[in-house]
Amino acid sequence: MASFDRPGTSLNGWHPGERAMQHKMGYDKAPGISEMWRFIYGEMTDQHQKFHTSNLHFLPVVTLDKTGRPWSSILTGGDGNIGWITSSQRVASTLLLKPRLWEGDPFWENIDQFEAQNDDEGMLIAGIGVEVSTRRRNKLAGKIKRLERDSESRRVMFDIRVDEATGNCPKYIVIRSLLPHPEANPTIVYDHSNMSPTDRLPPDVISFIHAADTIWLGSAYLVDPTSPDAKLFPSHLGINHRGGRPGWVRVKPSDGRTLVIPDYSGNRFMSSLGNIEYTPVASVLIVDFSTGDVLYLTGDAENLQGAAAEHIMPTHKSLTTLRVTGYRFVKDALPLRQKEDIEPSPYSPAVKLLKEEIELQGAHTTFFGGVGGKLPPATLQSIDLHSPTIATFTFKSAPLSIRPGQAIILDFKALLGDPQYRHMSEGKPSLVNDDLIRTWTVSSYHPQTPADAEGLESQSNFRLTMKEKEGGLVTGALFNIARGLKANKPHLLADLTSFNIEAGVVGVSGDFYLPLDEAPSEGWTQTQQLFWAAGGIGLTPFFVMLRAILGSESANARNRSWDIVFALSTREPQILLPLVEEVFKADLTDAPDNSTHHPDVRLHLHLFTRKPVPDSLTSSLSFDITTHSERLEERWFVEQKKILEGREAYVCGPPEFENLVVDSLVNAVGLEKGRVQKEGFAY
Repeated sequence: MASFDRPGTSLNGWHPGERAMQHKMGYDKAPGISEMWRFIYGEMTDQHQKFHTSNLHFLPVVTLDKTGRPWSSILTGGDGNIGWITSSQRVASTLLLKPRLWEGDPFWENIDQFEAQNDDEGMLIAGIGVEVSTRRRNKLAGKIKRLERDSESRRVMFDIRVDEATGNCPKYIVIRSLLPHPEANPTIVYDHSNMSPTDRLPPDVISFIHAADTIWLGSAYLVDPTSPDAKLFPSHLGINHRGGRPGWVRVKPSDGRTLVIPDYSGNRFMSSLGNIEYTPVASVLIVDFSTGDVLYLTGDAENLQGAAAEHIMPTHKSLTTLRVTGYRFVKDALPLRQKEDIEPSPYSPAVKLLKEEIELQGAHTTFFGGVGGKLPPATLQSIDLHSPTIATFTFKSAPLSIRPGQAIILDFKALLGDPQYRHMSEGKPSLVNDDLIRTWTVSSYHPQTPADAEGLESQSNFRLTMKEKEGGLVTGALFNIARGLKANKPHLLADLTSFNIEAGVVGVSGDFYLPLDEAPSEGWTQTQQLFWAAGGIGLTPFFVMLRAILGSESANARNRSWDIVFALSTREPQILLPLVEEVFKADLTDAPDNSTHHPDVRLHLHLFTRKPVPDSLTSSLSFDITTHSERLEERWFVEQKKILEGREAYVCGPPEFENLVVDSLVNAVGLEKGRVQKEGFAY
């Protein structure tokens, strides 16, 4: 039996694929990386064996089919209970597994190869034990040395002789509470183990992939027995957990079969990606623990870094693609079900879309270069502090095309330095994958010039009105600068050019904009009726929309009336109301020189706040205001139904606020969802 006193390793260093990936990522220069392979044990410790035999309802494994493609599988005892894995009493570092396989799991066919062998070499296999209720996980790899199966009951009994074992960190694992569900009734929906070159994944399979927060990534390091590497680095398989927020794995719309898997910060071993770098195939297993549905995917894999990665997924510098060559989808297969409540990992970063997805959505998005390349600079010019945590920052840059309501994407590495590697960060998990790229709505108006087909504007300054995020790395730095100057040298807030504080302009993004400067649509009316809803600092895009309506030179804006109902929910009315007034009270001196009249704009603002609102704050406003000493709820939409019917609606705020407003507009007012625009950045 293995001892827990640091067993030795069966490895002879990092294999060529792992070394190649460590070099690509720059990890080979990090102290200690060259020797960290010694932490991969050559046998299972007592603790690891006890973990597998006493804690696991299921075990994801990877095996090869007869063509050498890896397939990830999920093994269970049949009834969903623990205890189907035991330790061998005869052979050290050996597990005895007794799973029951449902029809459609590729493990059943793959073990044909073991039965066809004429020697005692065994069959390659790898597994990863994850206790989802505690986020504990341990990886293993080795060979099947003995196997028996019963075709009638679909039960298999086999030994795994483990020659690689290692523990892993809990990052990206979603905490789930699982219960046995022996009533599972597996049904094969799709079985396309060999796709043609033109085949695509079905829409329901793509939706299943996009809904997943967890995948199990299988890989293979397969070396030619005659190669000099074969003796030092023999062939083996690997499987690991990968996780993120639902939607983090994307499928290319262009071919409907290529998965894009972003690489998040890990332990820098590069075991999975190193296998793929050497042997460019992989498998993915996705399980819905609520329904028991299981998706199996295999195909050709490729690692992409730097500009090549960012060309596919803007602002992400490392990813793996899997062009699926075979898939199976089995419903109600897993004899386990999760309870309703889950705990997502705090380490999972925001979901990013593919470049082609953004383009297909018709988003007016421009990217100016890769994160690793030279980006156009934006230099901080001035700061206007409205409160200790709300301010407007003015930047100077080359001319940009920005529609009213769009956002700018900025890279702050020039200010804060390149992010340092962190394996874990319990106090602030977001630091682990923080690329220092941020997106804000531009609060200044940038009219498009007719002379340029792309609508480039002549101004070179843009303003960002933002709220400091508690614990935010970038907003924290910007507001520390602002507060420090106000306390010590307040006159410098008006001119910061001498400090040369720069950010890189990654791009301009967003479909959430008011199309003022575009040609009138077929449904053009003399009176434009709008409904705006903002939660807190979510009113920023409405600043610029209002500025655009009041200051646009286009006939589309100035030759019509504007009727705007604006619902603002905030805890800081004393800060935000004066900002709205500042925009709205603009007169002819602020309008274009060739303007003959001020646009006919009626704004009725409904303020929802539980903070006291003194008469002095509202009595002198230039627009109509109704104060509600309560939260915005669906009943208000019911009361305002006749007023809100038929309006174009724009909503910006926290997800809960946006969902409330959209649901109320659709269900209580009867607006079509297509007439409701939500603010939603891809970054």
